[in-house]
Amino acid sequence: MTLPPEGPRPPRQKRSEATLARILDAARTLLAVRDIDEVTVEDIASEAGVSVGALYTRFRSKDELLTHLLDVTQRSQAERLAEVLAEARWGTVDLAGRVTWLVEQLQASARAQPGLIRAVFARLLSQSPALNAGPAALNARSVALLAAWLQAAPDGVTAPDPDLAAAATAAWLSYSVHMALLYDFAFPGRDGDEVAGELKRAALAALRPAPAAGRSGGD
Repeated sequence: MTLPPEGPRPPRQKRSEATLARILDAARTLLAVRDIDEVTVEDIASEAGVSVGALYTRFRSKDELLTHLLDVTQRSQAERLAEVLAEARWGTVDLAGRVTWLVEQLQASARAQPGLIRAVFARLLSQSPALNAGPAALNARSVALLAAWLQAAPDGVTAPDPDLAAAATAAWLSYSVHMALLYDFAFPGRDGDEVAGELKRAALAALRPAPAAGRSGGD
């Protein structure tokens, strides 16, 4: 028995490519304001201006459509991040400026696409290798890019293990800022932006820890 192919069926003509793009854009738009469980195939088809049948000619289920959308989105974000971090303007920006920029970008993305980010989190935390392998690899790439960018600051990372400090900070900062703004249970009773500010302070302390106080008694 021949199994159906994985992923979206390849479009045969420009019209089909345009329809596929509309479907993905519609799903992305809906996930900007809703969580995955609140979005139906009918919602996506209506937003895209296509029939439900047209959607099912390209994807076998909502899960398959959303998996493809998340793959495309994460690849695009990783590519864009590489471009932004490579810009010459960063040469004179110190570590505090870089951490501030990163936190602000994370706050902005949480506000702009909360449903999409929650969906990415769900895939990263999934126990299914089929679901989390791709996202995990893209996430690791983004963390590596951010870690190298932090270490390239003129004032540098002065933690005992700069490589580990930069990578760990990039990873937990990305996770924690989104958690603070998107999940009420993460920091109950606390304002998300207030938490983000404290996370920024903690990140700088981890990257450039204060010198240990000198010992007394001439030791």
